[in-house]
Amino acid sequence: MHEEKAAILAFSALPAVSVALPVLGAACAAAAGEARSRLRNWAAVISSGATLVAVAALLARVLSQGPVYFNLDIMRIGDRFVGNLEVDAMGAFFAFFASLLWFAASMHAFRYMDHEHKRTRFYLFMLLTEAATLGVFMVQDFFTLYLFFEAMGLLAYLLVIHSETERSRAAATKYICMTVVGGLSLVGGIFLYLGYAGTVAFRPLAESAWLAGPFKVVALVGLIAGFGVKAGMVPLHIWLPDAHPAAPSPASALLSGVMIKAGAYGIIRTLLSFFQQPAAHAGEAAEAHGAAHVAGGLASDVQALGMVVILVAVATMFIGMLLALVQSDIKRTLAYSSVSQMGYILFGAGCLAYLGAEGPMGMGGSLYHVLNHAFFKGCFFLAAGSILFRAHELDMFKLGGLWRRMPVTAFCWCVAALGIMGIPPFGGFVSKTLLHHAILESHHLAEAGHLGTAGLVKFAEIMFIITSGGTICYITKMTYYTFFRRPRGEHAHHVEHVREAPSWMLAGTALLAAGVLVNGLFPGLLLRRLVGPVVGTVPGFDAHVAAHLSEVPVYIWANIKEILVPLAIGLGLFLLGAWPDLLGARRRGPDLFRFRLPRWMGVDYWYVRGARGSLALLFTGKRLYAPVKEGVVREARKGAAGVVRAVRDVIYPSLTTKPMQWVKAQSLRWYREARTGVLPRVREYQGDLAVGALVIAVSLTLFLIMRLL
Repeated sequence: MHEEKAAILAFSALPAVSVALPVLGAACAAAAGEARSRLRNWAAVISSGATLVAVAALLARVLSQGPVYFNLDIMRIGDRFVGNLEVDAMGAFFAFFASLLWFAASMHAFRYMDHEHKRTRFYLFMLLTEAATLGVFMVQDFFTLYLFFEAMGLLAYLLVIHSETERSRAAATKYICMTVVGGLSLVGGIFLYLGYAGTVAFRPLAESAWLAGPFKVVALVGLIAGFGVKAGMVPLHIWLPDAHPAAPSPASALLSGVMIKAGAYGIIRTLLSFFQQPAAHAGEAAEAHGAAHVAGGLASDVQALGMVVILVAVATMFIGMLLALVQSDIKRTLAYSSVSQMGYILFGAGCLAYLGAEGPMGMGGSLYHVLNHAFFKGCFFLAAGSILFRAHELDMFKLGGLWRRMPVTAFCWCVAALGIMGIPPFGGFVSKTLLHHAILESHHLAEAGHLGTAGLVKFAEIMFIITSGGTICYITKMTYYTFFRRPRGEHAHHVEHVREAPSWMLAGTALLAAGVLVNGLFPGLLLRRLVGPVVGTVPGFDAHVAAHLSEVPVYIWANIKEILVPLAIGLGLFLLGAWPDLLGARRRGPDLFRFRLPRWMGVDYWYVRGARGSLALLFTGKRLYAPVKEGVVREARKGAAGVVRAVRDVIYPSLTTKPMQWVKAQSLRWYREARTGVLPRVREYQGDLAVGALVIAVSLTLFLIMRLL
């Protein structure tokens, strides 16, 4: 096995170094503590910066020479050792933007955390969470990914609950509950995957039922739901709008910019597990499905899965946009915006599955938007932290005129705003152009094959355009009310003494704003040197289509004119909601920007109702079986006491020395035989036993956490 791996992969210490550096930084920050606060802050910045350098070197190594590994070979499940680090191009891509955002957030936190309590705890868990998050992207099997994924979720709990207010406790409770539910769904899906695929590796065995047989729907639901919880996918997004506003702004930037991408990463890995189909099975599937067969030899069921993901993505982006449109709190608006933007990323993932071998455009658009969203949403949250740091207020309707008092923050905010709206020449325009091309290619494939899903694909394209218009509206609203509207007299005290944020905070925000500009100004460079090479390493993609991705012309009139319809929708909605403030008139009629739906129309409401109903059912059952239980326990105690008395008073005294020696000899013989027969079995199934012990340990840990809450 090692010889085969050496022929494919190259050994490198960079993966281990990249994961170890944040852990070392966390240890240094904890050792420095409050007594040496400056040293602690510098430890966080230096360790995250060193991690960025190591991951950048790792990305360059992987793109130039291929995947690398760093193995310990401690535990084996199925056909492979798990718990090892193996990094391919896509993993290195995700790790790079994650470490970059962590570095920017640590610079922002250098001054932002000055007025917070328990700062050492924050830096400790921020850096430990970075190590766990990088681990998610540096493995090649679902089980090890699960270990890092759960570690990331549990460690981030301390970031959400950091302020320890009633609001943050409620948000953290909801977050940990959804994390537990998602983890259970994920581990169930992984073991079903192991049963069907014959391995926990991302690449199923060539002749496994996962590839040759029909879809294993339960396994897919478990995997996608488990990853979808962390990705903020509708209807599993309910933790996100509460957790982001409750956490400190540097942590909010990490939650939105990086951690929810780990969920999208898992979903993409799940979809790509079907791109390993052997040619023999591809031919059989082609004969069976005929015209409905997906181009490139994938079964038509994969296309159906892609259509489902596209529809879920449409619901996610549209519902997130609607909810962001009616918020007043800046961080809560950004949280719902993150839900919506994750819909765009899932949209590209659905297109790559729907298109099959011709799916590089969908994956390229998804990856480019992952990078864009990390930059502009991280920039938004850090800028919001600067506003809170100076103005002590995040209600956009109580702010205004900040562009005069915080010009650098306002400039960075506007760069991020133009990026997320998809205005050329900023980064969002490039990724949305690629995603729109992917859905157009999907529609062309559906019409050429006379598929019944052609209408659904067209519907998805229309919703994509409408959601893009809504995004322009709520971002314009938030920018106008926060920075450019004249502050009202009753709220002017919030901005009277506001001044620009400290230089450390500006450095982190400006770094991410620069990323938005670079992504928009040099799309050809990024497509040729980063996104294109990553997509080109995916097995199952058509090589010519993957190569075409790197040469896609972006800034041409055919693409630029596509922004005009969303721009008209967005600005029209903004004028409809903000005209009284723009004209200084008195509002008459309903306020579009403060519209509230009934509580019963929210997903959160039905989750709570369902949980309460389940508890009521459990307690009803307890009342029914309690008398039976008491009777059984009472009789069992009587029987046990009778047995003990019989052994003590009758059986034991009747035994002589000779019978006791015979019993002892027999016991020793049975022990030796059992040991001889059992130990080989234990060695054979040591992986399964270790997994069972791990599941029990994780379950007990989660139970104790829930009890402590």
